[in-house]
Amino acid sequence: MGKKEKIKAVVKKSTNKNGIGKQIQKQIGISVSVVLAVIAVVTLLQMNNMGTTSNNTELKLESEAAALQLEQFFAPFERMVEQQAVNNEIKAIMNSTYAGDDIGKNVRYSNMLANLKEVKALDDSNILATWVADIDASTAAMSDGYITDPGFDVTTRPWFECTKTGETVLTEPYVDDATGQMVLSVATPVNVMGKTVGISGMDVSLESMVGLMGNYKIGDNGYVMLLTGDGDFIYHPNDELVTTNIKDLNISENVLTAIENKSAELLKYKVDGDGKFGYLTPIGDTGFVAISCITTGEYHSAVIAALLMLLLVFVVGFIFVVITVRRISGKIVSPLIELNETAEQLAAGNLDVTIDVSSQDEVGDLGRSIEKTVNRLKEYIDYIDEISEVLAAMANGKLAINLKYAYVGEFQKVKEALIHISSSMTDVMTNIAETANQVSVGSDDLAKAAQGLAEGSESQAAAVEELLATATTVAEQVEENKNDSEKSALHTQEVTAMMEESQQQMDMMRKAMDNIYEASQKVVGIIKTIEDIAEQTNLLSLNASIEAARAGEAGRGFAVVAGEIGNLANESGRAVNTTRELIGVSLDEIEKGNALAKEVVESLSQAVAKVEEVNEMIQKSAESAEVQMQSVNQIRDGVEEMSQSIQDNSAMAEETSATSEELAAQAVTLNELVQMFEI
Repeated sequence: MGKKEKIKAVVKKSTNKNGIGKQIQKQIGISVSVVLAVIAVVTLLQMNNMGTTSNNTELKLESEAAALQLEQFFAPFERMVEQQAVNNEIKAIMNSTYAGDDIGKNVRYSNMLANLKEVKALDDSNILATWVADIDASTAAMSDGYITDPGFDVTTRPWFECTKTGETVLTEPYVDDATGQMVLSVATPVNVMGKTVGISGMDVSLESMVGLMGNYKIGDNGYVMLLTGDGDFIYHPNDELVTTNIKDLNISENVLTAIENKSAELLKYKVDGDGKFGYLTPIGDTGFVAISCITTGEYHSAVIAALLMLLLVFVVGFIFVVITVRRISGKIVSPLIELNETAEQLAAGNLDVTIDVSSQDEVGDLGRSIEKTVNRLKEYIDYIDEISEVLAAMANGKLAINLKYAYVGEFQKVKEALIHISSSMTDVMTNIAETANQVSVGSDDLAKAAQGLAEGSESQAAAVEELLATATTVAEQVEENKNDSEKSALHTQEVTAMMEESQQQMDMMRKAMDNIYEASQKVVGIIKTIEDIAEQTNLLSLNASIEAARAGEAGRGFAVVAGEIGNLANESGRAVNTTRELIGVSLDEIEKGNALAKEVVESLSQAVAKVEEVNEMIQKSAESAEVQMQSVNQIRDGVEEMSQSIQDNSAMAEETSATSEELAAQAVTLNELVQMFEI
């Protein structure tokens, strides 16, 4: 098959089940799905938190708004009652009414009644009646002129609690028998000079308050409830529950606990099994509480609606992404399939292919690069044929080559390598031929020189044996001298030790004489003291004689004693002088002996130094003998090695002579082989 012949190839369409398009769709689909799922979960959680926070905030705000409005509703009535309690007419009539008195007959009653009516008229639609109650008389007077019967007991009324706390109180709501309205009483103590003498109060209708509570709506069906501190319903959308207690309902325990604690908090509870959410808010100091309420379904309705909307958006977005990915992957994979078919033709050996990729992206660049590669491969076929012919010629011995093509790319390196090999092989073969001739001539000369070396080695071996015997004799003499030097060094060391010991003993004797000299000096001092005592004693004796003479006959005995003492003092003085002279002689002799001992010590020190010098000299001589002994042994060993080397050299010279003859024969053979190459 010629190198220019076109090869037809059958190319099949790619049927790879795991193609790039499917991989792109799969990877992007999975990535988008994961991202969308994460976004959905995060968004759902965020929306749930936002919805929950929003619902909780709405419940709290509605509950607090209702509580604030109710607090504002009761506040004017509390102020009216408190202002009524400080009215001077009321305080005076309360202070002047006692047990058994008829409050209606008090001279201030008419003024008090006018004041009560005036206060009621301030809010006639909500205030059913104003009244005062006297504690001592246990009676009450109403703004409509009604006065309680004598059997009336103020201590049993619920508003009497204000006298114990000293503060304004709101009673539990109740239904007024006359009007059928729900009312409660507002009461505060009346104090005179720090003593509680009565109670000021009013009955307030709750109809308008109930209307206010009905205006609060949370969501579609949520509402706000109003309860007393004991849990009685003041307002509930279900009128049947009004005045009933919340404990009568099947309600969660946490609601009852929150009402009891009067704590503002979010509540999640159940009523008859139905889930509820609410927020409890205390209403100021009234003791009442407001609870906002919404069903669980309505509480979560906004989140559920947002979730459904979010799910719909994500489904539509995912479908759009899938369609877009399929379209983009098709545009990417289509030219790649074309390039793959072309590559399969190239792999089958068909270089006559046409690549038609018009895209301007990386795939188009790849197609154009493959087209350039195909054109370059066609040129490389010519290079390969020429290189094969040149290598075959070199294998047959023709080292001179001639390349006609202009090699490019990596083949330029091959061309340079072939030219370099041709030049190098030519130089090598030329040098081998010249070297073979030189080896042939040199091997003859080497054989002759080796023969002469062998003969000279035998003569040297005989001379070395004589030198070895002489070295052995010298070594024995040096060994003997070394032993004598070691013995001399040992004796001098013993003498040095004895002289050092004598020197130490002389030092001890000199120190003892110094001690004697010092003691003698101390004795001289003591003798001087004794002389002074003798002089004083002699002087005392003289004075005693004079005094005895003055005493006459009575002092004669004393004069004799004084004379004896004087004689004793004179003898002591003479003995001391004699002792001083003897000690002085001893000190002179001690100084002479001490000087002599110093001279002896110095002489011994000099003798020890000299002996040590002699010892060092002998020691050095012994060490030198040891070194000489080692040197002689080394010389003897060297001579032995030299003798062995000469013998080895003689044997090697004979072997070299034989090898040189063989080398000359090999050089002739090498020269014949080199002649086979054409240089």
